[in-house]
Amino acid sequence: MSNSYSAVSELNWMILQFVRESLLRDRLEALSAFHIDASLADLLLELTPEELRRIAYSKVLLVGLRWRRFSVWHCLKEYAQGTAMALPQALIAAEAEMSCGYQA
Repeated sequence: MSNSYSAVSELNWMILQFVRESLLRDRLEALSAFHIDASLADLLLELTPEELRRIAYSKVLLVGLRWRRFSVWHCLKEYAQGTAMALPQALIAAEAEMSCGYQA
């Protein structure tokens, strides 16, 4: 397996595990945080660890970048470069994107 496929698979695996753990810890909060519905949550919780691993290692990125607007990423870049106020600005811009109909 190439390094890029390995990295994608590891990312999938970590995210799927995190989502499952979050659902087990606080289902309602996880449903809201990950923008998934109850039927998907049920399916993820029904999968065995081996089934989850097979999905994660399918060489397909299972998650995408959440925000599409340049303004969100521009603010995140400024935050990464040391501008502390850019993070709240990014979150406000991201919230505006979601309120305009962005579907996760």
